[in-house]
Amino acid sequence: MMETFTSINNLNYPQHDKENVDFSEGSDLLFYDNIKFQLNMLKKDPSDESIAKILAYSKTR
Repeated sequence: MMETFTSINNLNYPQHDKENVDFSEGSDLLFYDNIKFQLNMLKKDPSDESIAKILAYSKTR
């Protein structure tokens, strides 16, 4: 089985640097601010469990 790896540098596209999310409600903004760190960490260093869940979900589609 071949393993592939994605460089973290490939994930740093210019559109990811800008906050282009439009929140019309304050509660949405608060929720996003609360999970922003976890989302960034998931993007940079996903756990094996997260990868397995994504692969399992993609196989069911």
